[in-house]
Amino acid sequence: MQLMSMPAVAGISLGVAIATVFSGKHRAKPVGEKTLTFLGSFLATVFSLFVLNFGVFYFQPS
Repeated sequence: MQLMSMPAVAGISLGVAIATVFSGKHRAKPVGEKTLTFLGSFLATVFSLFVLNFGVFYFQPS
């Protein structure tokens, strides 16, 4: 299994953050709250993908 590149991680995280903000649950919220939701989901996705990437790197056979 290969590692994900940095642009792939950023693109996936950006897509998840946009999908989260434009979901029906967050449409009626104020702009400031939408911005915090966007940043939170982006950072959470980046963190989880980096953890996955380092896990793949660490457990690869030498």
